[in-house]
Amino acid sequence: MQAFPLRPSWVEINTRALENNARRLKTLIGAKVELMAMVKANAYGHGAVEAARAALRGGATWLGVYAVGEGIELRAAGIIAPILVLGPALPDAMPAALTNDLTFTLPSTEYIAPLIAHARALERRARLHVKIDTGMTRLGLDADRAVSEILAFARNEHLQIEGLLTHLAVADDPNARDTPQWGIQFTRRQIETLLAIADELARAGVTFSYLHADNSPGAVSYQHPRLNLARSGILFYGLHPSADAPRPDGFEPALAFKTRVALVREVPAGRFVSYGATFETARPSRIAVLMVGYADGFRRKPNNYGAALVRGQRAPIIGRVCMDQTMLDVTDIPQARMGDEVVLLGKQGAQEISAEEVGAKLGTNNYETVTTISARVPRVYVTDAV
Repeated sequence: MQAFPLRPSWVEINTRALENNARRLKTLIGAKVELMAMVKANAYGHGAVEAARAALRGGATWLGVYAVGEGIELRAAGIIAPILVLGPALPDAMPAALTNDLTFTLPSTEYIAPLIAHARALERRARLHVKIDTGMTRLGLDADRAVSEILAFARNEHLQIEGLLTHLAVADDPNARDTPQWGIQFTRRQIETLLAIADELARAGVTFSYLHADNSPGAVSYQHPRLNLARSGILFYGLHPSADAPRPDGFEPALAFKTRVALVREVPAGRFVSYGATFETARPSRIAVLMVGYADGFRRKPNNYGAALVRGQRAPIIGRVCMDQTMLDVTDIPQARMGDEVVLLGKQGAQEISAEEVGAKLGTNNYETVTTISARVPRVYVTDAV
């Protein structure tokens, strides 16, 4: 018999699926390209430490995080693989990053002076990947000035510049801006701009161990023989990068969001359900009360998940989602009982509620759907099928 966690809602993570997805990515990008598994944002809600371990078992050689603290969490768990902090490491976080052997991403030249100062004080060389803004207009050195700016600090004795990177803005949308092929052309220009900067720097005697641009959809559609590191998040977790960039065959979702039925009530027609009396039963009904709510990241407004799976069947959510509880109409599932396992995301029997389906209902994407499941929901790791 399955041992349920003491909290009545939980996220089940299939580590076998994560390992398999990493192996599929390695096959996709080829033996000459290293894989960086993106485990920022608590590994997209999957749990950073266990996801990182699964990625490394599956063939990743790098891990990517957003913040210094995320990297320190992995180091505290005994993970020794290279970790790239892709977000800005503010000056007061630099000493911790240096002492925990994290690799920096340079978002602007303003970060150079404090980084050198901290590296000098700690008698260390700061490992660094320089980010180029080729069209995302977020972080990175402006492409027009990047060469001269990099040459100004490239030979500093306190820096070890390992990589040059950019971030692709529309790799998942070939027809961005509702214009045929616009996204393809824009993405190719981004990669060409990065490589042109690398070439100019090489002529000046500055070379890099790593050139990288590809995210998950980039790794599928925009591989380039000069790019030797691919950063993958959404495909590592087995989800579709977008409707226009579906996951290739062989990838599988690793996450299932589950809860249990607290009780099933028999109510007559004409009864109101939940706060605000927004739902009224139109027939004698059986209503299941679930032990999950918006404090668990189970969305309340403006839209909710729409349905959940009970006994392998879909049951509609009725009334407003509460902080800790949600109601389902299980009138057409007469077997539903107290204690039943309910699937909010994932498979049950022949039915599946995917992160993509839920994201569409919520008016967002699958990334937000999985990353916003609350930290109070325990992550449980399994190695069999989800």
